[in-house]
Amino acid sequence: MDSPAARLRRVLIGIAIPAAFLTALALAEGRIELVGCEGDACNSTSEIALALPAIVLLCLIGLAILRFSDNRDYGDGVLDRWFSREPESVMRERLEEERFDASDEGLGSRWAELEKKNLEEQYGEEE
Repeated sequence: MDSPAARLRRVLIGIAIPAAFLTALALAEGRIELVGCEGDACNSTSEIALALPAIVLLCLIGLAILRFSDNRDYGDGVLDRWFSREPESVMRERLEEERFDASDEGLGSRWAELEKKNLEEQYGEEE
């Protein structure tokens, strides 16, 4: 299986290509005017159609960030907090290790709570 970052890269490409195609069609039909908007020509343009180039731009920025993060160590990338670049086997091993460590820490605090409860019950019975 791929890492979440690789899946995100495919999703961004899958969104950027059709949005770029729709942007090209909107430019060809005159629904989007980037330069030279004068008089009545501006009235026929749709402001909602400007969302398409914005989507393409955001996807390209996301892809560029993921591309530049490839050369860095895990944890140094901008999107590493949200989308891991680790292979699934490494991620699974790290998460199992963290879960094991967390269960040990929780066991100590739960044991202390149980001891506290038992001592309170013993002192309550002696009185």
